[in-house]
Amino acid sequence: MRKNYLWYQFFRYGIIRPALNLFYSDITVQDRHHIPEDKPVLFVANHQNSFLDALHIVTNTRHFVHFLTRAEAFGNPILDRLFYSLNMLPVYRVRDGFGTIKRNEQIFEECYERLAQNDALLVFAEASHVMERRIRPLSKGFTRIVFGAEEKYNWDLDLQIVPVGISYGNHRKSRTPVRIAFGERVPALQYKHKYQDDEREASQQLKMEMAVRLKNLTLHIPNKKHYALYQLMLDELEPARKELLEPTLVNRRAKTINNQLNGEWVEESEFLLEKTNQHDITVHEVANPISIGLKDIVLSPFYTFSMINNALPYQLVRWLVNSYLEDEAFEASVKFLVGLMLPFYYLLIALILFLAGVSLPWIGGYVLGSLATAPLFVRGKDLLVSKLFNKKKRSTLLDNEKFAEKLEKLKNFRSKLFSQQKE
Repeated sequence: MRKNYLWYQFFRYGIIRPALNLFYSDITVQDRHHIPEDKPVLFVANHQNSFLDALHIVTNTRHFVHFLTRAEAFGNPILDRLFYSLNMLPVYRVRDGFGTIKRNEQIFEECYERLAQNDALLVFAEASHVMERRIRPLSKGFTRIVFGAEEKYNWDLDLQIVPVGISYGNHRKSRTPVRIAFGERVPALQYKHKYQDDEREASQQLKMEMAVRLKNLTLHIPNKKHYALYQLMLDELEPARKELLEPTLVNRRAKTINNQLNGEWVEESEFLLEKTNQHDITVHEVANPISIGLKDIVLSPFYTFSMINNALPYQLVRWLVNSYLEDEAFEASVKFLVGLMLPFYYLLIALILFLAGVSLPWIGGYVLGSLATAPLFVRGKDLLVSKLFNKKKRSTLLDNEKFAEKLEKLKNFRSKLFSQQKE
């Protein structure tokens, strides 16, 4: 047994998986049967949401998963020890210094050894995270691992390459849906003869095949130049967030938009996105305002308790995001990490209550109530913000005739465009 086996299993199944289930409103895992249980696996995934992408994969497979992480995350002896215990391996890039690239040789050798033990390796082949709903060009690093491992073990590993598409209802918010789709695996042996004939061509073909498979597993907006129009039509104006996570549906819609592309629609979209951004609100929030239902009325006391009880951790998140976060792709990760600390925060409050002389039954009730109502904080906050702040912003924007006209025009265009499809 590996020395970190029990800790690693406890961490991913005992801590991270329950935390993810609380952080997100719904996590759908599709086609897990594509993951072979008795062979080494290389997961090739899209990368949109920082380290949360990795957590979704490692908590939904039985393999002992190792994953390559940017070397800049390492450097602190204490954190390094934690990272290694969680199977994180540093990978160096040119910007880390030309000399550091040589260290990758050692890391790759370690990857080969792990795969030889029938472990799994997770690689984000886009090489960086960007909150765009598209598959960016893949780097050749993962192909080097595939062919390097098979060569080292005389093509006896039977390494399986499994593409993974991760889709988010909202990249930056909690209590939104997520979908993890595992694609059909590709045996490395399939490329053996091609690799032996032409290494570069084999690498290129494998990259292309993985790119195609990833584009079928999540929404891929094909035209980056006109991204604003796709963002508006497929994302911002979509009231049902779960539909956004259905790749067959949204990719068919993306093709329909592509066939109707023109400069006018792009300019209209850019105008709406720019105006809403100036007012610190999204087009989605303007076009689909939050409505209060009977369930919200019944739960309103619990919303109130949760908002008051979690006000301090929420302010901590806001301070971290506004003061130190340069990359918005880390926002959800910061929220998740602070959320992991909430039980300790509740216990600290419980200790204060105990020292203040509050009886144990009341303290126990507080802790249990805090844990039970924590997931309600987001809905309560959204209702409060929607009614106190966003309502005024929406009115200001909709009172602008030009904005209101363009919004209605694009909503009608979207409705007409998609109603022509047989869904």
